[in-house]
Amino acid sequence: MMHMNDTIIHDVGAASGYDEQALLTNWFGPDAVFGLLYEYVKPGQSLLDLGIGSGLSAILFHKTGLQIYGLDGSSEILKICAAKNFTVELKLHDLRNLPLPYSASFFDYVISVAVLNSFSDLGSLFKDISRILKREGLFAFTVEEQKPGQMSSYSINRVEVSEEPIPESAVLLYRHSEDYITGILDQNHYDVLKTFKFVAFNYPAEHREIIFKAYITRKKR
Repeated sequence: MMHMNDTIIHDVGAASGYDEQALLTNWFGPDAVFGLLYEYVKPGQSLLDLGIGSGLSAILFHKTGLQIYGLDGSSEILKICAAKNFTVELKLHDLRNLPLPYSASFFDYVISVAVLNSFSDLGSLFKDISRILKREGLFAFTVEEQKPGQMSSYSINRVEVSEEPIPESAVLLYRHSEDYITGILDQNHYDVLKTFKFVAFNYPAEHREIIFKAYITRKKR
């Protein structure tokens, strides 16, 4: 079973085992983003998790005193997240449907962990995240990094990653180069504060590692 992308897991009805699978596969993306962002956190402020899933990332920030909001495209996994009783509000929403369902300058922080590799084009989403962030608000996220010579997208099985992708059931994931990400961040008035690369997943079917890059950014205005 994959752990990288909530949307994929939701599609196969495996939401109930998401936390267990993340633990078994040593998925530490939430910890990486939390560690990078922690020094900027001020208790009492608000955070939106885009693709909150079962809450693995957001619950770490709740423990520091932040008010947690979450969006996700799966009603089943939102039920699991809600049962943990740490959020102010959860909404069922497809992140491809813009604008996001919040007013301008609503949040102090927005995070998105292991979700944006489902998007080929991030420009419109980053622009709308800027809209809902307060001035000098922070946006923290991960993408799968595209190295020189790599294709910008590839297919992967929804569940069994030890086998070659089956065309009728595989999903398409996207890599994003540093130049692409820094370009759209600059267009939408974000400053990059920190970055961090890490191995997110080892894909047995092709004997390769999937490298994620975490970004901590600040809205300029």
